[in-house]
Amino acid sequence: MDKLDRLLVFGDIHGKWNRFVEAYRKVGFDPDKDMMVFLGDYLDRGEQPVPVMEWVLEHFGQRHMIFLRGNHEQMFYNAMREKEETSNLLSFLFGSPKALWLNSGGSITSSEIEKTGRKESLVDSWLKLIEQFHLYTEIEVNGQIYWFMHADCEPDVPLTEQKTKTLLWDRSLAMHPQLHQGKQIIVLGHTPVQALGYQARPQWLQDGRLVLMDTGSFMENGRVSCADLLSGEVYQSSR
Repeated sequence: MDKLDRLLVFGDIHGKWNRFVEAYRKVGFDPDKDMMVFLGDYLDRGEQPVPVMEWVLEHFGQRHMIFLRGNHEQMFYNAMREKEETSNLLSFLFGSPKALWLNSGGSITSSEIEKTGRKESLVDSWLKLIEQFHLYTEIEVNGQIYWFMHADCEPDVPLTEQKTKTLLWDRSLAMHPQLHQGKQIIVLGHTPVQALGYQARPQWLQDGRLVLMDTGSFMENGRVSCADLLSGEVYQSSR
């Protein structure tokens, strides 16, 4: 893809609908000229997950929009697919998928979905959508390769051979940027930059070859952020 004006990427949203809408409007996305990648974690923690879910459902499959899966989508999926009979000793000792999700910010999502009065259809639609979310994507623009995934990767391992746990859960590169010595630009969410000592703005590390996009959307001092990887321009919610 050599004719893109902007290669846009959104970090974690976490149910912060108002913050997301504010940032999205600032972007002024044009599918004829731009490509936009979402790094996952649309749900949980924030107080308005339902409108975010509905927006993603509406926009999935639209031209030049790519939606990746985050660990919170995976937890939601595992929780909703869990059968009651799995509540055995192992679940008691290690926590069931539903308990893990509810205790990781899913309780807000569960409550908000219940309030809609159409839980069954909304959950069913979202589960089917999660099954279509990819764990990663690779885009080449002007000879530069970009890797996108929610959480982490092994830079020297082909994307098709990456472990699901790494892509959804790990934090090695965020914690140790020097592990990335490759030429591809790796773009991650998952780890709030504030937890690493940065201000709530996307961070370009390793000479710009590692980009951290999670700006703590659900935190009091957090933001929902989008960045154009080609120009470095950042679009954020005001708070």
